[in-house]
Amino acid sequence: MFDRRKFLTYATAAAGVAAIPKSAFAADTADVIIIGAGLSGLNAAMLLKEQGMRPIVLEANSIVGGRVRTHESVDGPVDVGASQIGRSYARVLDMVQKMNLKLIPEDRDLLPFGAHYQGAWIDNAKWADNPLNKTVGEERSIPPMLMAQRLVSKYNPFQDVTDWLDPKYASLDISLRQLLQSHGHSEQAIKLASLWPSGIDIDSTSVLRMWQEETRGAVDVSFGATGNTEEQHAGREQPFGEIHQRKLVNGLTSTSNIEGGCHRLPAAMAATLGDSVRLNKRVGRIEMSDKSGTVHCTDGTSYKARFIISAIPFTMLRQVKIEGGNGGTSPDAIAHMPYANTARLYLSVDPFWQEDGLPASFQTDGPLGMFWAIQNHQGGPTNRAMIVLTGPSARNISAKGKGSEQFLIDELARLRPASVGKVKIKTYKDWALDPLQMGCGFSFAPGQVNSFGRSMLEPWKIMHFAGEHTRRIDFGMESAMESGERAAIEIMARA
Repeated sequence: MFDRRKFLTYATAAAGVAAIPKSAFAADTADVIIIGAGLSGLNAAMLLKEQGMRPIVLEANSIVGGRVRTHESVDGPVDVGASQIGRSYARVLDMVQKMNLKLIPEDRDLLPFGAHYQGAWIDNAKWADNPLNKTVGEERSIPPMLMAQRLVSKYNPFQDVTDWLDPKYASLDISLRQLLQSHGHSEQAIKLASLWPSGIDIDSTSVLRMWQEETRGAVDVSFGATGNTEEQHAGREQPFGEIHQRKLVNGLTSTSNIEGGCHRLPAAMAATLGDSVRLNKRVGRIEMSDKSGTVHCTDGTSYKARFIISAIPFTMLRQVKIEGGNGGTSPDAIAHMPYANTARLYLSVDPFWQEDGLPASFQTDGPLGMFWAIQNHQGGPTNRAMIVLTGPSARNISAKGKGSEQFLIDELARLRPASVGKVKIKTYKDWALDPLQMGCGFSFAPGQVNSFGRSMLEPWKIMHFAGEHTRRIDFGMESAMESGERAAIEIMARA
């Protein structure tokens, strides 16, 4: 990880040389043009501005934040994008404190899970003897919804969060299907793993990418833990995350949110930058030489600077015409890096599971994906809940487009008739259909860690890269903050 003191050393030495006097600037000229006002772009801008450089941040949206997004609902703010702040998120925690924002313990403990598979409700405790279970050997004891998670973990060789970039693992830059086939897993185990994989799907995501996510997640779970194994591994029967640990360590529970919504963090960061942040500025073309670059927006405005930082997803950067000669492996990454998606329908529900006696939360092999029922810590007659779609189910719901919300409610009613009349929609977000994101997070297809994953961060002439898709060590909101810091360090070192 990067040392802030090292950054200050670079910055102090470089600031006197690199910073151009303000009187020399035309209205649309700066030291650094930053494309994208998410956490990474804003953090880079704040660090550079602290050291006397003049950044301009161009944001295509009418608001800042990128994938940190809070929707207002009749029941209050709902974070529909990045929201979880772990105890190990040092940069995020520091910025929250600087911006005088209040952290609150996450309130998203999920009620116990079941599964609906091949038209039947599955009791996980009896799955090994279920006639639908055609798996073999040790596979038989793995609940169907946890097959992908358990087998990914079983073969994870990483001891360190950087191992995924180590060339000694190059032969494992393969798909999960290829990995499971190489270990002789049954046809049904592979089919079950294909239903709920991390990433895009069982064929389109490198297991190196899956293992990096799991390894970094384990660091966050153990950070500040007491050493109690049961505490650290609580929630392994639930997919996509551990149970929230409410015990305070250094004043923090295992996962925190920001009071009023996590979008308050990028909004506060942008406020410190004032008119350096320009909204509704979608970039259409970038011209670069070895000494400077010019960024042209689709509204006809242009901005020139000594350096450029691209802090937008490659789904968006690939729509920008870039003129600047050879860019190493960066053009390949920009053109071909895939993005996974998550779609979520946020609900307020009467606890209908008390009526039908089925598990409150469940996964299905059908179009509904997952239903997450959240424990009611606040009291009152209703529970919060989410319908969560990832992997293939997310891709299918995005293809459906209009009417997705009602379709999901109808599908819930088909599976759980007791839910009829007891569900209220709060808000919906499908990140693949967001025209300025087109996905909720980067991935690597099999072979791409080898082809460009290790080298894609190298600057393309005077353009540097930031954003969670450039992460090496961290994940989540922390990876965005870290990448902005890294890009700022790179520029100060060059200056």
